[in-house]
Amino acid sequence: MDKLLTVSDLAERLNITRTSVYRWVAQGRLPCIRFSKRCIRFRDSEISSVLDELSKASIRGGLRQRPLWKG
Repeated sequence: MDKLLTVSDLAERLNITRTSVYRWVAQGRLPCIRFSKRCIRFRDSEISSVLDELSKASIRGGLRQRPLWKG
């Protein structure tokens, strides 16, 4: 069974604010599970896949999708 992360867990893991996590979910940049309007969780494996894909894209020299953050 895959570990489910809270918004706080994910914000800490990515070193961003909880507000940024909610914004990225609203923009469709992060996959999540909605239990209700106010309760969302993130599958650890899906987040790892998103981060791996972003890492691979940056190594190849460009992102095909919009990046999660501007830097």
